This record gives sequence, structure tokens and C-alpha cells, in this order.
Amino acid sequence: MFIIPTEETIEYARKNHNDGKPLVQINLFSYNRKAKYKDASLNNISGRDAYKKYSDIATKAVNKVGGKILWWSKIRLTMIGPDKDQWDEVGVVWYPNMKKFLEMTEIDWYKPSFIHREAALADTRLITCYDMSRSMKIKLRLASWFGKIIFR
Repeated sequence: MFIIPTEETIEYARKNHNDGKPLVQINLFSYNRKAKYKDASLNNISGRDAYKKYSDIATKAVNKVGGKILWWSKIRLTMIGPDKDQWDEVGVVWYPNMKKFLEMTEIDWYKPSFIHREAALADTRLITCYDMSRSMKIKLRLASWFGKIIFR
């Protein structure tokens, strides 16, 4: 089970992936059926609802550092993998660079929201990828533009 990045992973990212280039993060989420707060009196909501409390604040933090939530969805099915029902949702988030992502994790008003994330998640993955190439972005914009014209 993985919920938060280790200090070693954060330091590795800071030293080896802080190249100033934009990045995209793929987030996989498996929620607890019931939230698991350390204060058991708070465990009267679902893990998904606890994550909503976190994500309302996290979205503001993403925007503050210049990031964007690109896409979010419930997962229908895992076609390749050990457990077809392990993941509940996936989110894709863009950041201007690693420095901005790491800066976000240090925002004072963002840090207290971590209790909701930890109570919400049974497991998660945060996979950091390179941003799409400029030529691919242009191709997608052109395809979208032509699609709007053709399918009016």
C-alpha cells in the first residue's frame, strides 16, 4: 500500500528530475469503503467523500502553482493487471515543472488537507511523465479543429 511519497522519493525527484520542463502526473486511486481517520469519530463518510475534502483544497494548490487538472474519471475496468477492480478513479494533472509541483507540497494551507487524503485512500500511484511534445499538441489541436468542422 502506498499513500504518500517518501522523503527519499521527493529528494530523488528534486535532484534528478528538476529540469524545468513541464510534466504530467497520472494518479491512480483506490478508496477505502469507509474513511479511516486517526480520530475514529470522523469515520462516518466514505473514502471517496474524504478524498473530495482533500481534492477541493488540492485543486486550489495545483492552480496556485500554475498547474491544471487535465482529466478525471471513474475507472471502468483494468484490462491488464493483477486485479481488475483495484483502482476506482484516475486523474491526470499537468504542472509547469517539478519545482512547481514540489513547491505545491510545501504550501502551508495545503498541508493540513493530507489527513483527508490519508483517510480516503486504500492505495494509490502517482506516475510522473514527460509532457506531450509540441508537435503532438499541434496535431491534436488540428484534429480537434477539423473534427468540429466535419462533425457539425
